[in-house]
Amino acid sequence: MVSLSLSSELAHGNDRAVYRHPAEAGRCIKVPRFPDRGSQQNEREKSYFEGLKRRGVRDWRYVPEYFGTVTTDLGEGLVFGLVTDADGSLSLNIRQFQQHGDADWLTTQAFVDELERLYHYLRDNWIVPSDINDRNVVCQRRDDGSIRLWLIDGVSNPDFMPLANIWPWFARQKVDRRIQRFYRRLHEYGFISRGQRDALLASLS
Repeated sequence: MVSLSLSSELAHGNDRAVYRHPAEAGRCIKVPRFPDRGSQQNEREKSYFEGLKRRGVRDWRYVPEYFGTVTTDLGEGLVFGLVTDADGSLSLNIRQFQQHGDADWLTTQAFVDELERLYHYLRDNWIVPSDINDRNVVCQRRDDGSIRLWLIDGVSNPDFMPLANIWPWFARQKVDRRIQRFYRRLHEYGFISRGQRDALLASLS
């Protein structure tokens, strides 16, 4: 059993908390904060990522890789790759990056290009985000000075009849709808201009 109860959280959402894996520095563990809601979210995410593994997804450039489950003193945990900057610090999400990172980068074409790359990655691999927003997309500073976007949470398909888990066409339609909503939110929150939003929406496949 992995002990987490005396460790500091890396982050937490409404339903789950994230801890650094005590034995694997490059990995993190997601555990439920509340027995009902968090456990259900973990079960959905576990089922979805196990399906990705069975489908043979091996490209984990924009979504952290899933490494299975582990028993902890806070309940069953899901183990994922931990996204950190080149200096080892935890990568900031888009909102944090604007406030404490490099707000100027968010105004550049490089940011828009990364948004497009993230979209094409999700679409090409038919990985469906249940929710994508400025709090679960992080900006990773890399060794070469570039910045990569990662979707670190909100990846699953909670539909009662999850056709998007089986047929690429349904998955890509769902990815398109979620990304359209994401682009519009980024504009509403002031992260991209109206022109950038319109260009991104027009570029969708």
